[in-house]
Amino acid sequence: MAFGQPKNRRHQDVAQKKEAMKGAVRTHGPGLAKAILLTGLTCALVWGSIELRHWALTSPFFLLKETSFSGLQRAHAGELLKLSGLTVGQNLWSLDVAALERAMDTHPWVRDVKVRRHFPSSVSVEVSEHVPAALAVLSDLYLLDEDAEPFKRLQPGDGLDLVLITGMEREAYLSDESRTRERLREALAVLRAYAATQPGKRDRLSEVRVVPEGMVLVLADGTEVLLGQGETDAKLKRLARVRDELKSRGLAADVIHLENRARPGWVAVKLSSPVSERTGASAQ
Repeated sequence: MAFGQPKNRRHQDVAQKKEAMKGAVRTHGPGLAKAILLTGLTCALVWGSIELRHWALTSPFFLLKETSFSGLQRAHAGELLKLSGLTVGQNLWSLDVAALERAMDTHPWVRDVKVRRHFPSSVSVEVSEHVPAALAVLSDLYLLDEDAEPFKRLQPGDGLDLVLITGMEREAYLSDESRTRERLREALAVLRAYAATQPGKRDRLSEVRVVPEGMVLVLADGTEVLLGQGETDAKLKRLARVRDELKSRGLAADVIHLENRARPGWVAVKLSSPVSERTGASAQ
């Protein structure tokens, strides 16, 4: 009997341990099973994504076959493709769209560009070009867009007949770009206002000269109009009336003064010399 008691006690300990293990399994088993399942699913997803990525980057299904362009007027598709390095046969998934846009944006005519991938095998390029509004004389001749940005040197093949904006220096533009751009914007505003009030070809504007006192207009016939600052629309209306009056009298002006700030309504005109005086011939 003395030896039987420890043996029974051992059986009891074993039974208690088994029961404790069963309780632990009942309590923690479902959670552990979920954790194992989730781990397995995660490993499967990671492996699957790696295999899927490898397939997408190597499959001929996603090779570039066609690139379409919209918005091109001055820039050419071939030039933009060369700048970007975009070629048929590249994998669409491997394209760096932002890098393609930056490369195409270096073309002087391109103002903004948007590249889009169209799976499985094409790319579209939407281009917004600079619209030249005038020629700015900044040491060299530069094309000026509607936001007063000198975006390109004038080239012989550009074939543009635009109003000149003079009186600004390249050094001033480089040293104080914001101020120079502001003056150029003012000149463009005057140019647009003139075009709205003087549609006639005879009265075509040839030059807008930026001076400390304001703006000077040079018309196609050589007439200089000292516009000064402010009240542009009112001054241009007075200019139209003066030009009509001179025309009705058979006269022409060398200089028309509209810059009298003390008397804004006054117009002073320096008439052109008669033909006999300009050429030295005697009047008939």
